[in-house]
Amino acid sequence: MVKKSQIKKMSWDEYFEKELNVLGSKVEKYVKENNNEEPRSKLPRYQEEEIPFDNSNQCKHRGILSIKIDAVVPLLRGGNISGTYLAYRLNILKILPVQYKYFFENNLAELRQIQKINEGIFKREEKTVFLLVEGNHCFGTSASYAAKGLKKQFPNSEIIYAASNMDYHYQNVIKDAKISFYGRLQNDCEEYSEEECKKLGLKYKEYKIFPWENINEELTTMKMKQYSFSDIEKTKNNSEFCESFDLSDVYK
Repeated sequence: MVKKSQIKKMSWDEYFEKELNVLGSKVEKYVKENNNEEPRSKLPRYQEEEIPFDNSNQCKHRGILSIKIDAVVPLLRGGNISGTYLAYRLNILKILPVQYKYFFENNLAELRQIQKINEGIFKREEKTVFLLVEGNHCFGTSASYAAKGLKKQFPNSEIIYAASNMDYHYQNVIKDAKISFYGRLQNDCEEYSEEECKKLGLKYKEYKIFPWENINEELTTMKMKQYSFSDIEKTKNNSEFCESFDLSDVYK
């Protein structure tokens, strides 16, 4: 079980240097290298071509050649800062957040959708390209549901996925994304031993949280307990159920 002493809040400088700027550089490089300079109106959103897998910059690649991002989609709450930063860095005006959240009760964790994109912003059948942005990617379940939600709303959309940090073991789980990027890899899901972490260059039993996050809130969540938000009941009642997970073994 996670101890409070193992949770380290990053400074703003550390967050920018170790995660945000690294992530921004990867996404920006990818977009620039795969962005045809012809006028947008003359190009389809994507022109596909098989491109070799490159593990140095991202987790997976499915062969996108020409990219035009229509909107940045921060996955709230963790993806709010990184999503806004990427929108500014990539010169993208539209920022359209979605929100998913775990609720803990009676040995169950319920993942629920709190907010989705307003469907009137884009036509349902339009070929849109979204940059979905997460903060802390652990198992990737919330991001997977967010990507599925976007595909459900906009069936012809394409998704680029970016996370400030990402669990090494679960870096290839967003199946609805064309490509995934990370700023930093971590072992938050504790799939690797101390020796394995040393070989992989990961921190063992050290959990980084963002400069704006509340340590007590994060510790409560890591222990699979419900943190007391001021608006929790109303928010839960107005959200849509996604999936539940049995936590009986966790509480033993």
